[in-house]
Amino acid sequence: MSLRRTRHHVRHWQLLQVATSVLLLTLVPANAAAQVVSSPPSGPAPQPPAPPLGGVVIPAITHLAPPAPLRDTHAGEERAASTNRLDPSGLAPRTLGFLGPFRRPTVPELFPGSGARLRSLVRDDKLYLTLHDAIALAVENNLDVEIERQNLQLADTDLVRAKGGGSLRGIDFTIEEPPNGVGGPGSPLLALAATGSNPTAPSLTDLTSLNSNTQAQTNLATTTSVESYSPGPTVPLFDPNFILSAGYLRRSDTVSLVSTTGTGAGSTSGTGAGGNGSGAPVITPPLHYIAANAAYLQGFSTGAQLEAIVNNDAQVVYSTTSENDPFYSPSTSVTVTQPLLRGRGRAVSLRFVRIANLNRNVSRLLFEQQVLEVIYGVSRIYFDLVSLGENVAVKQEALRAAEKLRQDDAEQVIQGTLAPIELTRVAALVSSSQFDLAQAQGLYRQEEVILRNLLVRASSPVFNALFSEIVPTDRIIVPDLLELPPVADLITEGLSKRPDIAQSELQIKTGQISVQASRNEALPQLSLYANYQGRGASEAPYEQLGSTGTGLPTIPINLTTGGLRTSTIYQAGVQLTLPLRNRVAASDAARDAIQLRQAEARTEKLDEQIRQDIENAVIALQTAFAAYKAAVASRSYQEQLLETERDRLSVGESTNLNIVQDQSFVAQARSTEIAARSNWAKAQVELDRDIGDLLDKNHVQLEDAIQGALP
Repeated sequence: MSLRRTRHHVRHWQLLQVATSVLLLTLVPANAAAQVVSSPPSGPAPQPPAPPLGGVVIPAITHLAPPAPLRDTHAGEERAASTNRLDPSGLAPRTLGFLGPFRRPTVPELFPGSGARLRSLVRDDKLYLTLHDAIALAVENNLDVEIERQNLQLADTDLVRAKGGGSLRGIDFTIEEPPNGVGGPGSPLLALAATGSNPTAPSLTDLTSLNSNTQAQTNLATTTSVESYSPGPTVPLFDPNFILSAGYLRRSDTVSLVSTTGTGAGSTSGTGAGGNGSGAPVITPPLHYIAANAAYLQGFSTGAQLEAIVNNDAQVVYSTTSENDPFYSPSTSVTVTQPLLRGRGRAVSLRFVRIANLNRNVSRLLFEQQVLEVIYGVSRIYFDLVSLGENVAVKQEALRAAEKLRQDDAEQVIQGTLAPIELTRVAALVSSSQFDLAQAQGLYRQEEVILRNLLVRASSPVFNALFSEIVPTDRIIVPDLLELPPVADLITEGLSKRPDIAQSELQIKTGQISVQASRNEALPQLSLYANYQGRGASEAPYEQLGSTGTGLPTIPINLTTGGLRTSTIYQAGVQLTLPLRNRVAASDAARDAIQLRQAEARTEKLDEQIRQDIENAVIALQTAFAAYKAAVASRSYQEQLLETERDRLSVGESTNLNIVQDQSFVAQARSTEIAARSNWAKAQVELDRDIGDLLDKNHVQLEDAIQGALP
């Protein structure tokens, strides 16, 4: 009676398990095997659904083709908006109109991202992605790329500033590294269910952490902010400056300025204009004037400066009659000053313009480096997503095999040909397989979130609402033979293509220009000047030429405030400032030269790092290729061993424990093969990155990336 009741309970328990499995297999939507690389396969890659709370989803495999894409009604609108993505308006006026230079520049709002390509790839709430589509979406929408795209505009504004006689505000040399992602199928690949006769569920600490997904910054500047070069000599005022002062003046008491005798102007006695013949001062009635003082300043590339002044100061000071016309008898002064030592020559005067032009090229190289890093990150995460999807399919198959084994064992227990303890052993294998599947699905979803954030703006709820799942449609194809050029040729190619080494060499050129200026700053100030004055009597004052890089002029001193009204003056000479010890300028010149040597050393170090990276990448690719071949062979052997063990079990020469172990070994071998294939793909991407060849390999043109629209 007890044995019959036990068999009855076992039969009910076995039927319940079978019914549950069949129900799950019937209700859960199917998924296809994950695939990756250059051409889309005939069917979509798998998209494992999220496991619901409190249970494990066991999806089946399907090969349904994605539905046809919908017509994008927003494409024309977004293409029109993309034309205003760059180039501030009003920065460099195209007309010579008087108000042209004073229009405030307008900068377009931050580009919100393009949804044209994204909408065309979404079908049935799923985003079907090839690797090229993923790269294109990242180039168009990624915020790191957008920030670096704005850096191009910063370089343009610096060039405009330098052409006007201003110093440079600089560009950003920081590059954002993409996140690493959760990686491919994680370790340990061997299920703990197969490590002993009493299998147990693996520990939760096996789950991959997301701590590795924080982004890092790389600063490609060869000099730090602490090591910035000295400003050097003043810069000519390339933008002309017009200075005007005009106003009303009432002079109420005109008296003699010199003596109380004699006649003529300046006298308070006799019969002159300033006296009444009795020797007493004559107080004239109040006089009224319109006083005006206008000046024009302009610098030239040789360091020379032109200063022209027109005013009616002499008339206001000496005239005995009111005059409302400020230019009735104007005074004029024209001064030309040319530095002979400090600040002399086009090399010094145009240094900021030359550096700004070099920085424009540097900004393009920095943008290329940022795009290269984003392509590298997207490719790695895409390949990992494909591998994780394939790993989910393997875990699904392993779970189905475990369920089938449990059903078969249950039948044997019912028939009395197998001990009931074997059901417990198989049940442990099923639980372990369910845990492996849940972990694989969780890693897939985590990687999916990371990839989505690289492709779509998190601040754009419209884009995020377009889809809930990502389905990669490319597959990884490992060649039968690994053919690589000689390492020396790869290093030569890398040194010629890498944008980081190219921009570093340009920074050395800008440093050389700055050092040349700081050496010039250590020279004495010796200037040759020539001056003409009409209606004046003053010598040319010593004035500071140009500006310190702000573009703001030194207000010229009024030259014609005294002397005879009829004085005409011609003068020329030299002006000298001779620092007797000159320690500040000498220290700056020496420090700038030392910083240039540091920049040269950092560039040489980068050169060595590139050589090392390429060699290591070649070794990694060769190792990954060998590991993949070994993993394929191991998987084949494990499958053969499993089939052999099943044949032996059918004739009673093996045990159920051996089948359980071999099935775990096969699942491990298949996951290992997937991981090895993913590692090979990422090693190839790493080598392309180290060579600087990722843009060419993925058919990305730099100009298209700058405009934010790939074909």
